[in-house]
Amino acid sequence: MEEFNVATFLLINQYAGKNSLLDAALIGFAEAMPYIFILIIAYLWFVGCINKKQSSFNSGLSVLLGMLTSYVISLFYYHSRPFVENLGTQLVEHAPDSSFPSDHTTFIFSISVMLLFNKSTRVIGTILCFLSFISGLSRVFVGVHFPLDIFGAILVAIFSSVVVFNLQHKTSFILQYLVQKMPNKPIKQD
Repeated sequence: MEEFNVATFLLINQYAGKNSLLDAALIGFAEAMPYIFILIIAYLWFVGCINKKQSSFNSGLSVLLGMLTSYVISLFYYHSRPFVENLGTQLVEHAPDSSFPSDHTTFIFSISVMLLFNKSTRVIGTILCFLSFISGLSRVFVGVHFPLDIFGAILVAIFSSVVVFNLQHKTSFILQYLVQKMPNKPIKQD
């Protein structure tokens, strides 16, 4: 499996550093996506109907659970990053901590997968899943992750989203409390 991981990494990363336009675009995808996703979730919370607020709230919970799960995995399993093993070309700075699973990818996939569960956010969730996939591959391209780090992060994100979705009835009182504390603005139903 490690041979496949390294070979796939080298296949993707071999183009890094060869075209400044491609490098800049993929560095942008690799680094900026979490911030863009946070803005989208904030927009859904502050402008959306109650169903979109529910999706936004659940996305936040999914991120928390996904990041906690990722942290626990990294406590028990260490996998070095490509640049630590002197593999490929590294385009962005990164700490030499465990690469599995990718925190960036866990973060953004936790949001995009969670949005797929609600009919009112399914289209944006589909678009964000596509962007999450491109961002994950970008993390490989810039030399800070192996492909299996991205795959592992996707599995963690799916796990956290499914858990949050299945337990949302247990957290609905928090959502109701937060919605009631918002300024006197009528809440659209859909």
